[in-house]
Amino acid sequence: MSHRSANSNNEEDSNFGFDDSKGNYRVTMKDHIAFRYEILGFLGKGSFGIAVKAFDHKRKEEVALKIIKNKKKYYYQAGVELKILQFLKENDLEDTMNIIHMKDYVVFRKHLCISFELMSINLYEFLKLNEFEGLSLGLIRRFAI
Repeated sequence: MSHRSANSNNEEDSNFGFDDSKGNYRVTMKDHIAFRYEILGFLGKGSFGIAVKAFDHKRKEEVALKIIKNKKKYYYQAGVELKILQFLKENDLEDTMNIIHMKDYVVFRKHLCISFELMSINLYEFLKLNEFEGLSLGLIRRFAI
């Protein structure tokens, strides 16, 4: 890595080189987030940030890690999401509601990072496999059940 100067406005604008111009964390494979999550692969990118496959060294399991953009408006919305996820986690202790649960969260280099159980496929990839034709009512019912 090149030498970074804390006095440079350009470096401060990009979170001392850790972020790209859009506020996304610059992901490096095998890097560690908060001395806990080892980045194993890239899962996707959205308007709020990026998702990576990671190994949680504390829980000894693979997880999906959502890394929220380092921008005030996204950070606020992610805080709202975090409150909802905490509520769902606390009110579905037996895991009977068939929703994805947040496992944990951490703030790292000015990014809110939320870990989730790692699923085999995300909704976008599923829709892509279905050639973006949408899902039948019967399939939606099966998912809901």
